[in-house]
Amino acid sequence: MTLNRLLRILRRLALAAGLTAGALTAVTPAHAITTPEILTKTITSMPSCMKYQVKGMCFFLKCGWTGCRIRTSLRIAHYVPDAIVSTYNDPLAHPWVEVGKPIATVMSAVGGAMIAGGPGLLDASANTAPRAAQTTTTFKTVDAIGNPAGMIMQVFLTQQLPSLPENFAVPGTTELMKFPGQELPRITALWSAVPSELLNNLSEAALATVKAPLELVNRIMAVPGYIGQLQSAAGNVGQVMNAGVEIGEIAGMASQIAGIDLGPLNSVAQLAGMAAGGSPFGQLFCPGAATPFSLHFQSDLDSLFWRDMIPVELLYPQAWIPTMDEVSQSPLINTWGAIYPRTGFGVQQHGVKASAVYAERVGAIIRKTAQPHIYAPLVPGGGFRYFNTMTRTRWQMLAPSSTGCIEFGQNDSLSLTSFGDFKTSANDGYTWNMWNWYDCCQKRGSFLFSIP
Repeated sequence: MTLNRLLRILRRLALAAGLTAGALTAVTPAHAITTPEILTKTITSMPSCMKYQVKGMCFFLKCGWTGCRIRTSLRIAHYVPDAIVSTYNDPLAHPWVEVGKPIATVMSAVGGAMIAGGPGLLDASANTAPRAAQTTTTFKTVDAIGNPAGMIMQVFLTQQLPSLPENFAVPGTTELMKFPGQELPRITALWSAVPSELLNNLSEAALATVKAPLELVNRIMAVPGYIGQLQSAAGNVGQVMNAGVEIGEIAGMASQIAGIDLGPLNSVAQLAGMAAGGSPFGQLFCPGAATPFSLHFQSDLDSLFWRDMIPVELLYPQAWIPTMDEVSQSPLINTWGAIYPRTGFGVQQHGVKASAVYAERVGAIIRKTAQPHIYAPLVPGGGFRYFNTMTRTRWQMLAPSSTGCIEFGQNDSLSLTSFGDFKTSANDGYTWNMWNWYDCCQKRGSFLFSIP
């Protein structure tokens, strides 16, 4: 299949999805978004956001009873709409009305137990407030949920409509427990690369934290036992994390999802069959790492770390040295904010930019393994050989406004308007579509090499 033909298919898919857009908009609350709208906006953005490339060919060695032979598959690369990242102040004002809101309400009770040691909801005021004449400090709640448009990719690969999940899996402490053995040595290597003149300028508090991480590690290792003892308004916290949250138990979620118009997905199935043309259609797309409606991060569930109660993020040199990992394409003229420390506290006057910074922080957590947080990482599945996966991310605003895909951090310091002007939300809630970069080829034996 040629690239032009693939783009024509995606445009026809966008047209099919757009047929329902008018009806969906009419029932959406102001400054919010619904699941059908997320599906529609993701599909209509595919032709421009995917940046599809045919990069070359992969070569594999396939051996059997009759001997060995060389088999090939296309090496392709493109962006995948992995997750929906939302930032908000109050669970009841979650911008993703029929999915994010009920999950956020349950997780707020869980987070309240973590902080208070018993049942209770977290303080959800979290509004932007002036700290000084020139700065504004913020605290936001953030979550990352698998994009339901992942069902579209599953249709592309299997030519069958997937069934909706029976529950939302809640992240556990698996990755957190990997932190001392896997991530801490990497942090040590990062510090060893920091110039000595910068180390000399660090405060005594910074040096004390970095040189004595054992106390923080001990607190981390005690987290699973602590969680297992907690009770919340949602029940036993440990059991909630192990069993997940059943859809039927969340404020009518099952009936809400059952009402989603799957007309666009039916069109996808038809287009997938047309596009296959007798060749394996799965070779033409890299599967994303998220499954639809999977909960990858929820900051109330991660309260011990997102609220800096266990300040393990301070072990990273990026948390102390300016211009390291900034959300800016011009770090020396930064107008956005720092990715580290990856907590819910930040300094940014503009509400949209603050939301973008928090989205980047969550992205920096879930795209990696063994991070010091309670989360589920984005890990691509089997069947494909991946190269340089998720090294780049593009973002698409879904609510309160809809935009194309961009990379955060543009230098607008000399512009008359700032990023996000005229797109602010009345309740300070924002929803972003995270498009991650994938470079892959379908496995057809033992990998040998690729061209290029």
